[in-house]
Amino acid sequence: MFFGMDNNVVMATGYGKSLCYQFPAVFRKGVCVVVSPLISLMQDQVLGLQAANIPACFLGSGQLDRTVYSQLRCNSFRVVYVTPEFVGGGGLGALQDLHAGGNGITLFAVDEAHCVSQWGHDFRTAYRKLGVLRDQFPSVPIISLTATATAPVIQDIARSLKLSKNAVVTVTSFNRPNLYLEVKPKGSGAAEDITLVLRDLGIEGPTIVYCPTKKSSEDTAAALRSAGVECSVYHAGLGPKQRKKAHEDFVKDKVGVIAATVAFGMGIDKPDVRRVVHYGAPRDLESYYQEIGRAGRDGMPSVCTVFYSSKDFLLNKYFLGQLREGPHRDHRAEMQRKLEQLLSAGSECRRALLLRHFDANCVVEQQARCCDNCTRREQKKLKGAFVSRVESSMDESGCYDFTNDALLFMKALQGIGDASAVGNVVLVLRGSNSQKVKAYWRKLSVFAQGKHRNESFWKALGKQLVLSGHLVEELITPSGGRGRGWGGGRTFSFSALSLTHLGRQCCVFPGSWGSVIRLAPTTEMRDELRYVVKLTPIPTRVVEKTDAVNKETSAQGISVASLHGFLPEVRGKRLSRPVDKHVAETPVAVRDDQPVEDQTTIIYK
Repeated sequence: MFFGMDNNVVMATGYGKSLCYQFPAVFRKGVCVVVSPLISLMQDQVLGLQAANIPACFLGSGQLDRTVYSQLRCNSFRVVYVTPEFVGGGGLGALQDLHAGGNGITLFAVDEAHCVSQWGHDFRTAYRKLGVLRDQFPSVPIISLTATATAPVIQDIARSLKLSKNAVVTVTSFNRPNLYLEVKPKGSGAAEDITLVLRDLGIEGPTIVYCPTKKSSEDTAAALRSAGVECSVYHAGLGPKQRKKAHEDFVKDKVGVIAATVAFGMGIDKPDVRRVVHYGAPRDLESYYQEIGRAGRDGMPSVCTVFYSSKDFLLNKYFLGQLREGPHRDHRAEMQRKLEQLLSAGSECRRALLLRHFDANCVVEQQARCCDNCTRREQKKLKGAFVSRVESSMDESGCYDFTNDALLFMKALQGIGDASAVGNVVLVLRGSNSQKVKAYWRKLSVFAQGKHRNESFWKALGKQLVLSGHLVEELITPSGGRGRGWGGGRTFSFSALSLTHLGRQCCVFPGSWGSVIRLAPTTEMRDELRYVVKLTPIPTRVVEKTDAVNKETSAQGISVASLHGFLPEVRGKRLSRPVDKHVAETPVAVRDDQPVEDQTTIIYK
């Protein structure tokens, strides 16, 4: 910058992006003009600079002090903040006057520059027009700054802002090692779920709870208040005074929790946020990275928790369906797919999945305080640590043998036909009586063969089969783009599944080499595997089959006679063949919440 060169900077939150333009503004004579996305953000940064004795102001509709413009002509400020709408809406004249007087403008800084790119997660049209600064001020260097940009986004920023060909590109590490990532399924309600994580005595401090809609943020705040948690609410539907009060109350620690939409938090000047909770799936992977970046800016340990259910993705896919078909929609769909992969990961390091999106060659040192999956893996290594039945049945990579269930799913899809919604596959597998079930579906050999699993399991399995390459998912917009249920004749799209070549091979040659399908179970799939019922020979003590046997009891106080009648019906899971009580083989129910050796098994002679 000191040599007048353009700079394209990608720097993780908390690494000092603001210093990149604040320091030159103080060190050199002249004015630095910063393009910032939000008026509230500009106000905060101006107050912070003034507290450090650095003259600063902001221009635009939110500026009520009209003397600011006269002070500009007197070179009273070192840093001037403007919005992109100000630049494109007649503000160029004020900037030209500023450049003509005194030492002029020595640097343009475009903050949150990912908003420039149509490939970015927060694209804004006004940002796209900022190339006019190079046209009007060709000799003034430009620096773009963002915390979230992949290689295509970096290139798009450079083209849009018309940065010089010799612009310096600086990309720091995207890793924030002080952030612990965890994912939990939604439970009975926001109050119960969120208060549970707030009670973690290891991490205490200010908490941001992100909600997908204005209504859900209001509902979540009300639920937390009813549970005795002081909580503010913030979203774009509130008036300016309400938003300002909620913002100030949180920043000044008058309230410890704020429930908000993504309208809150961009560039928030609060370094000690200890928790960021998403109550509902984030919009996509890059949005998730941006939002968790508001935690732990002081470098201290902080926790980022996502509570989600599979239904959360329906809203995201609906909005995705409103975009025009083309590369941009495909890119957004890919970011959503990567988010689903991260949230559903049953064993893979979540931090590694996140960072590989920005840097494919990124290497993450996996340790217990990395993410919940790494914690679980490290705990398994401890001597004497309790390992559940599900965990012990997984391989070293954390995968479970889902071959039978996967074949049922793929054969159901094959019978229905490619480009089918996952909901239709579930209807077939569970033997639904719904009117949606076509007559020929009921004649399929797999019809009602999946009753032993719930709907969430089958939908999660479908996702994992997409990730494993057995299925492919695409967004379908029916011809005419109209459908019932949306109201007002609005367009709709849906995700459709089809078999890949690998999937077809597995269906045709189910017993061939390589057809064993081992997948990392998601949270929903783990829940279904908590109770495993199987036939297994066990070398335990043998007793004579007499009336006295009925008095023999298991460790749980259940009579052996009743045990044989009870086990085949555990959680509604019927055995695949009748039980012969006279063979040295017995139905065994293994509970996931206690060691196997604590469960008594008795066989008959």
